[in-house]
Amino acid sequence: MNRSALVYRIVIAVAVIFVVVGRPHGLHAQSLWDYRVGDTRSRLSKLGPVSGQDKYKSNDLLRWVLPDRNVLRATVDPVGEIVYLESAWGGKSDATGCDLAGLRFGATTLADLYKRFGSKGFGFKKRPRVLTTDDGVMLINSWETDNAVVTFYTRISAADYAKAQAEGSDVATGYAKLDAISLANAAYTKREWGDRVYDPAYKKITWK
Repeated sequence: MNRSALVYRIVIAVAVIFVVVGRPHGLHAQSLWDYRVGDTRSRLSKLGPVSGQDKYKSNDLLRWVLPDRNVLRATVDPVGEIVYLESAWGGKSDATGCDLAGLRFGATTLADLYKRFGSKGFGFKKRPRVLTTDDGVMLINSWETDNAVVTFYTRISAADYAKAQAEGSDVATGYAKLDAISLANAAYTKREWGDRVYDPAYKKITWK
């Protein structure tokens, strides 16, 4: 074998190692229970039978109640690609299933998220950032990552929310505890919820 052919083969081998070894490390970012936006529906089969299934427009809405009572939801588009994932608290285990370190259901506060990410994130024109629930209020804040839009849903009791509003609107962030996390395809969020409304101090987050 001549020298040029040997060099060519070495270059190809290095490229293959980069793709096979290096690339999956990046793909493991931005996941919930090791599932990612862009995965195919077939990957979800590892979860076993669904706990619930529905249709929304042309998408399939799938739900699993996990052994720790937390819930994993997935929206799959007509071509079989996951466009939305959500991990929601069942009230027992604080494990979020998110590969972003340090997040705990029922413990991490919205104030913690603001401090960690350096802004209040963004909302969407067609989606309220504050939702009234049967047992209180849900606050919704989103940030952009490399490959998806991550949204944190923090819950606060009605009594604490009223008290916080009387003291000052930002006080509520210390009461609001993490209740769910979602990852979504950016194009999907624009179709469903419209244009983004950014906090003036907004900046894209680093997933680590």
